[in-house]
Amino acid sequence: IYFYLDYLIEQNKINKINQVLQNINQINKPLLIAQSVKWIEEKNYNKLNNLFSCKNEKDIVAEFFYLIANLYSSQGLFKESNFYIILAKYLNSKFTLNSTLLIENYMDTKKYKLVKNELSKIEKDNVIYNWFRVKKNASIIQETKNDDSALKFIKKEYGKIQNPSNKILFDMANILRNFQDYEGAIEIYSNLIKYPNYSAEEHADLLYKRGTSYERKKAFLKADKDLIESLKINPDEPYVLNYLGYSWLERSYKIPDAMDMLKKAYSLRENDPYITDSIGWAYYLIEDFVNAKKYLEKAVKLMPYDPIVNDHYGDVLWRLNKKVQARYFWNGVLKLEDTEEELKKEIEKKLVFGL
Repeated sequence: IYFYLDYLIEQNKINKINQVLQNINQINKPLLIAQSVKWIEEKNYNKLNNLFSCKNEKDIVAEFFYLIANLYSSQGLFKESNFYIILAKYLNSKFTLNSTLLIENYMDTKKYKLVKNELSKIEKDNVIYNWFRVKKNASIIQETKNDDSALKFIKKEYGKIQNPSNKILFDMANILRNFQDYEGAIEIYSNLIKYPNYSAEEHADLLYKRGTSYERKKAFLKADKDLIESLKINPDEPYVLNYLGYSWLERSYKIPDAMDMLKKAYSLRENDPYITDSIGWAYYLIEDFVNAKKYLEKAVKLMPYDPIVNDHYGDVLWRLNKKVQARYFWNGVLKLEDTEEELKKEIEKKLVFGL
């Protein structure tokens, strides 16, 4: 899409650009597209056009290196990926997106000084790229300090943005949701839902995100309304089916319907570890421990270091009178890096008293 927009500007076919923009996701655009759209809205065509030229051999070779870097990064081979990104940056220093991949690699390997060094090179007057810089700095604060400091930082930086785009609003709502500020998230989602011109998929996603925020606040009537409305738009969305079905089972509400939704979600995503865990736990909740074991065993294989999945598997083993194996998995949960303190306390009680 970026290269096509670049071509249209080069050919001075500005009228055709609007046709392209109409087919672009309004709220969940990739970074490069979001910034490009912002430049187009500002009629700042030169900024978009100056990043890359098909007439420049270095730019073309840089893109090949960038693609190779992406392939290595997707396999977790960050050293090799960084080598090709740095070559790409050398050949085309104007293309900021090359830097963002390097930043992501450094984040994944916890090289925060190098992250900050790269972030400092991002121009603050490019609103979307600057927002990317803010989010990464917040992630560093979260990793090196705590959640409260990170949330305080990003709220402060967000407050400085005048007329934030739908992309930034959507990002901020998701951030607040992840930090469990559900009231703040719901407010932004609700404002976004009012805007026209969304695709059906985007509208369904906004309803899903707001619905999950309501559910976390235990506002179940509002949650159910949003999630059901989302499913009316996209009835085969596995993660909405999974979320609503699991929520109903936890509340002992419409159990047959909940099971049907979870079975459908699993049929659509058989190798998704979270959905596999959900269907396994669903069978556990209706006391079908044989089927529960089958799915939870698969979930553990798909996601061996997840504390909740291992805890669930321990529970079903206990119910099947496999108490030695159950304690083995519960003990394993205590050793996992991501196990929260509250879960650790529950596990310690299970180790003493069982279920």
